[in-house]
Amino acid sequence: MPIIPDFPQSLLQEHMHWHHANHYDDPSQLPPGYGLNFLQFHRQFINKVYQWYNAQGLDPRLIAAWQGVPEAIRNTPCYNRQAEARVLYNPQSFGSADQLGLFLEQSNLHGCIHQEAARIYGEPYLNDFDLAPQSTLFYNIHGMIDQWYRNWERATGNARGAGSNASAGSARGRSGSRLAAGTRAKRSAVGGVSRSPGSKEPTRSAGLARLAGKAGAAGAAQEGPLRSGPSRTPAQPFISEAAGRGIRPYSKKPGAARSRKP
Repeated sequence: MPIIPDFPQSLLQEHMHWHHANHYDDPSQLPPGYGLNFLQFHRQFINKVYQWYNAQGLDPRLIAAWQGVPEAIRNTPCYNRQAEARVLYNPQSFGSADQLGLFLEQSNLHGCIHQEAARIYGEPYLNDFDLAPQSTLFYNIHGMIDQWYRNWERATGNARGAGSNASAGSARGRSGSRLAAGTRAKRSAVGGVSRSPGSKEPTRSAGLARLAGKAGAAGAAQEGPLRSGPSRTPAQPFISEAAGRGIRPYSKKPGAARSRKP
């Protein structure tokens, strides 16, 4: 399992305390302000971890932000493709960052990604907010979510020019982002489905754009959960492909995880 060695207890406790203080069993009951708090806390938190991680000389590719939700997760029953399409292709339909953050929780995008990544990739830490930050997959996920947040900021004119390193996910020099970009067409688990230049077969991006068009009509008003797609055969995550190229994931064995989700 991709567990980060010698992860600082102070950072682990910071994440744990935030979730204990802001935990709600029912996402439909999240109060105003929770969404913005969720997005801002995790942006600041992953930046702190990137700084520590870089100083250790660890491989930045292992914590690179996913450039898209792996197909293995997108094809599970809990995954909400319409919600994904709205976030990616109609971000301006969210009147505030708080609305975006609430939507990520209430549509179950965030929860489903954690749940299914834990199951598919054999990483139980992702289902426990006391332990999740020790997993490299946590930064693959939350770096991607921070990119969604930045996409909203750009679409609505709320982007800040400075401090745009938050969702590098690849730490120093953005080497992880370059790696992901350079191999995106080869990885159905990370970057979607590749097509030859002359192919008339629709791409995943085109399909998502069509979904976004449908979601956009009712998008601004729709904040609750939507229905998800069918279940399919899981694919392999980035970490397995990295290992295949000689990049060794961390070998520390985790203990028994608790049932709370991050």
